[in-house]
Amino acid sequence: DKMEAIEDRERKKNFKILAKYVRSHLMRLSPPGYECQEDKGSWMLAFDRIDNGINFGLDLKENVMKNAKLLGDVDKSQVFRVGIHWGPFLSMGPHTVTGHADYFGPIVNRAARVAAQCEAGQICVGVPMGTDEEPPDPGPTVEVDVLGVKQLKGISIEMAIFGCRKKDKEEES
Repeated sequence: DKMEAIEDRERKKNFKILAKYVRSHLMRLSPPGYECQEDKGSWMLAFDRIDNGINFGLDLKENVMKNAKLLGDVDKSQVFRVGIHWGPFLSMGPHTVTGHADYFGPIVNRAARVAAQCEAGQICVGVPMGTDEEPPDPGPTVEVDVLGVKQLKGISIEMAIFGCRKKDKEEES
């Protein structure tokens, strides 16, 4: 069908546009974030601290909504979801295709499962229950809301899922 072919071309061009936003935002951080891999508009990124990952997601969403020129009838506030989990990785080695660092261990699976819990446009953080981990504290300009406690596929412990959003100006005071 011609319409599907046009939509597919637009989607591929939009992925390229979004990739430029992701990569340029990674380099703006100090220290910069790191792109481990990308697969059809889904990125695995690494940050030195949890708050940098949260603020990266929030800033990226805001910038894409304000500035991205995407093709087709696209709700720019809904073009991606961000799932975040922090902790140690088991090992790291070169990705077989890109040569970039590729991380292995439960942290990778948990971040993917947290992302799957997000609705389009959400930035979510997962915290394992029954540990001493506290909810994330990304700073005074970010609101962190409890979305629920869930048993995620392939993970033996329950995870508390938090949604993060920038506070409105009135909420900051």
